[in-house]
Amino acid sequence: MHTHRPASRWAAASAFIVVGSLPLSACAGGFDDAAAADDTIVVALTGEPSSLDPLYDTNLNALNVFYDVFNQLTTINDKGEVVPSLATQWSADESLTTWTFTLRDDAEFQDGTPVTAADVVFTYETAMNDPQSNLGGYMTTIDSVTATSDLEVEFRLNTPYAPFDRQATLVPILPQKIYEADPKGFAAAPVGSGPYAVESWNKGDSIILTRNDDYFGDAAAYERIELRFVLDETTRANSLQSGDLDIALLGTSQVATVAAADNVEVVDQQSNRVLYLGFNGSSGPLADESVRRAADLAIDREAISDDLLNGAVEPTGQLVAKVTFGYNDDIAATQYDQEAAAELLAGSGYDGSPITLSYPTTGLPQIDQLAQAVAGYLEAAGFTVSLDGQEAGSFSTNWLSGGLDGMYLFAFAPSVMDADLPLSMLTRTGGQGYFSNPRIDELLVAEIAEPDADTRAALLGEISTIVAENTYYAPLFIDTYTYGFRAGLEWTPRPDGFFIFN
Repeated sequence: MHTHRPASRWAAASAFIVVGSLPLSACAGGFDDAAAADDTIVVALTGEPSSLDPLYDTNLNALNVFYDVFNQLTTINDKGEVVPSLATQWSADESLTTWTFTLRDDAEFQDGTPVTAADVVFTYETAMNDPQSNLGGYMTTIDSVTATSDLEVEFRLNTPYAPFDRQATLVPILPQKIYEADPKGFAAAPVGSGPYAVESWNKGDSIILTRNDDYFGDAAAYERIELRFVLDETTRANSLQSGDLDIALLGTSQVATVAAADNVEVVDQQSNRVLYLGFNGSSGPLADESVRRAADLAIDREAISDDLLNGAVEPTGQLVAKVTFGYNDDIAATQYDQEAAAELLAGSGYDGSPITLSYPTTGLPQIDQLAQAVAGYLEAAGFTVSLDGQEAGSFSTNWLSGGLDGMYLFAFAPSVMDADLPLSMLTRTGGQGYFSNPRIDELLVAEIAEPDADTRAALLGEISTIVAENTYYAPLFIDTYTYGFRAGLEWTPRPDGFFIFN
């Protein structure tokens, strides 16, 4: 029996989505500002949600609302550990295909009705049965979900799934009666069980949250939160300095100016996001491992970090960040060696044909300059590179469909901080990668069914070793999120990039 107990009796041993934009799927939290307990705090979001219905919008800016307004069965703390939320405890059978969650008995939705197992079943089944639901994509392992009592839910899976308790952190639980009465209205004025309620959504401007004084957990830090949509980096920086914003993500080029202001503090937080260079090695010169290896060696990660990204990012040799469960401590970042890169390329028979380097033009730090820098290093080693900047949505579509030729720059930030997701999507045969390795496929099957955390971590680490040995990818950096915040505000960001205020 694989069992999780309440936090007071359990020490987490283990440490999951989205790609591309910041951090494409992603929680900043850790507030301790007693003097401001009854005040409003103004926080910049980098974009506006398309909907406040958790079934349909799973992007970062919507999640920053959902994780304050709703609860999930479980949640992930700022150390990357899975801990109780609506569920007080959970267990899995030995096959890891039947999971049982016990709900707390004092949780209520913001209209005063209790949270029950029926609401959990409704949420999951609605998402699973609606092909338009983005949330349903997280539920492909589920065969059935059943309320075995008012406070107990049983999930039967179609495959062993060791991190299912982490997967549960992605699913905000909806109030069945309220949602069924007016689904469209719910998308604009949702009702959850969380520490904050939605007071208003001023389209194009902001979302206002107010503290839920009947919340079952610890009282939220602020009486009122204004989540303001500020897409432009310069505007965010200027608004911090003028006092119009209390917290905001900073662009690399804005950090020095903001840090010099007396009324703003700046903090770096290493993230769960890894920026990488991918290869379409299904044909052409990139099918040759020596050509891929040459590209890997040709890039001076330290120089790019120091000269372009303010030294904030950390060069890495794997697709998994340090905070993510399954990180392999034994894999070092590739050291720059242009001479070796040029020799490998010359010996490979590469004829100088142009190789496309694609990238999304927004959503990644200094992305245009980064693409130009990478292209410059590659050309210095003997590659001919054709830069291909694509609108972020188009790039994401091409990435998902396997439609990227040549090389490409992208990033992966698994919001539940487990290596299965990036490794499964990027390295499994038939996934988002352009290669097939039977041993990796075997390891992915083994790790997802392995209940022992140490053994599972070793299996995930072996996958990263195989990726490095074959240069299936050239991981570049573990990204860092840099924030500005009001001087005197006691605030600690989280590695997954969310804003969570309780």
